[in-house]
Amino acid sequence: MINLRPYQSESILQLRQGFANKYQRQVLCLPTGAGKTVVFSEMARMAAEKGTVTMVLTDRTELFKQTLKSINNVGVAVEEISPDKKKIFLNATIYLAMVETIKRRPQLTSFLRPSLIILDEAHKSNFNRIIDLYPDAKIIGATATPEGKHFFKYYQSIVQNIDIPDLVEHGFLCDCKAYQMQDDFSDLEVKAGEYTDQSLLNHFDKPKLYDGVIEEWRKHANGLKTIVFCVNIKHTIATYYAFIDAGISCEYITSDTKTIEREKILAAYKAGSFQVIVNCGILTTGYDEPSIQCVIMNRATKSLTLFLQCAGRGSRIYPNKEHFILLDFGMNHDRHGMWNEPRTWKLKKPKEKKESVAPVKECVCGCLIAASTRTCKFCDHVFPLKANEEIVNGVLVEVVRNPIAHLIGNKLSELSINELLLLEKAKKYKAPFIWRIIRSMGEDAIGVYASKKGYTDGWIYRQRQEIYNSTYTDLRIRP
Repeated sequence: MINLRPYQSESILQLRQGFANKYQRQVLCLPTGAGKTVVFSEMARMAAEKGTVTMVLTDRTELFKQTLKSINNVGVAVEEISPDKKKIFLNATIYLAMVETIKRRPQLTSFLRPSLIILDEAHKSNFNRIIDLYPDAKIIGATATPEGKHFFKYYQSIVQNIDIPDLVEHGFLCDCKAYQMQDDFSDLEVKAGEYTDQSLLNHFDKPKLYDGVIEEWRKHANGLKTIVFCVNIKHTIATYYAFIDAGISCEYITSDTKTIEREKILAAYKAGSFQVIVNCGILTTGYDEPSIQCVIMNRATKSLTLFLQCAGRGSRIYPNKEHFILLDFGMNHDRHGMWNEPRTWKLKKPKEKKESVAPVKECVCGCLIAASTRTCKFCDHVFPLKANEEIVNGVLVEVVRNPIAHLIGNKLSELSINELLLLEKAKKYKAPFIWRIIRSMGEDAIGVYASKKGYTDGWIYRQRQEIYNSTYTDLRIRP
């Protein structure tokens, strides 16, 4: 048994309620750094106490090790299924495996009959075949970013009770001070929904861009412990040498780095033996180093999932760490919005249009801020919006979040309770007006509202006695 944070306990409660309500396949959505591994490890422990056979699947070695440690911490035995282990104990209550290992051992699937399957990083479609193999099993798909065409097909509900802004406010994650380099990316090519490696390399593999990374790092994050995300192996190595040639202690990791060498490098980085670690596609998931103070996105991506995962590497709390720096050289904020922008995830049909992200503008202090923001939270500058403002390429500007920008244009009746409370908190609408809307949503909404406000059962009873269909104008939210 471990001590859970309140929102983690609430996630477990909502998952259990979902199963009770016949939602057999549920998404557990918690932001990077919020502890989703802790949550599903506790779910596995609770299932084991009842004798329920549970199988936990990951797709990365780092995640496998992290999950094994987490389940062991809750005090239950785990039967590991790994490529090197040939003999499997088939009477265990919790199995932990790599998804590809299970796929390569069809004889195992004929013996294993898990009643609960937990999938870590469920936004990846490589788990779908396993879901198909066990149509009667309950499924928990854990992810920070439930985006993908398979979600609508495979899952029935999403459990999301906290978002990045709330985690920052309550001190569970660090705030982010973000800068974005203005650039022209019209030369990039897209294939299968993502920029091609070759077009990205052609764009970024230029001396002035390597020099620009070093120059801006020294300006905004000099001396800070830094992680850099690059395009591919060639770009990673070239970026590493750019830091080395500038006299900055640095190491790099790629898929070609042997496991022993990788562990040695990461141990040295954790100990503070060098300042900057450069990688491509290795440290995006399953890597937890709270002492990271700066994240450099040295690439562009059309993937919101990748952007949030990379940025989240700097979000863990650490002594004397008030915020982390995010240097974005791929104009990813224009595509995806702020890392700490509120997001309400939904199960969407494949053809459903994605929500637009909040536009940004430059502040006099060099920050980018949301286009509708009047006051910069880092320098307190207040300014009017300039018409036809020109963006100059090659200038790094700071990005600042507008907490309700993603809700502009939506109807109040279409919003969730969390989104309505966000409008109240931002003082867009007064509390009594928000309450009338929520009360009109029915008895279940009253209970959820009371839980979030900390109201008593007596208060809930009185409100349900007085429930009526509140009248209000179904407004669209203005900027």
